[in-house]
Amino acid sequence: MNQHIDIKALRERLNWKQDRLARFLGVDRSSVSHMENGRPPRGPVRKLLETLVSAADRGDVDALSSDLENAA
Repeated sequence: MNQHIDIKALRERLNWKQDRLARFLGVDRSSVSHMENGRPPRGPVRKLLETLVSAADRGDVDALSSDLENAA
C-alpha cells in the first residue's frame, strides 16, 4: 500500500485523540499534528499507519492497541 493516508480521517474514524495515535506510532503528539497537516509519514511510522488502516478495515483495531485502551 503506497497510497495517501488521511491520518486525521483515520484517527476520527477510530475515535482516537492525537495523543493515543502518537503513543501507538511511538512519536510525539506534535508529529501527529504535522502529519495531519501535510507532512508525509515515512519509514516505520508509515508502515504502522498502513497496518492500522488494514486493521480498521477489518474491524480489529482493538487487537493492535489493547494496551492503549485505558490511556485514550
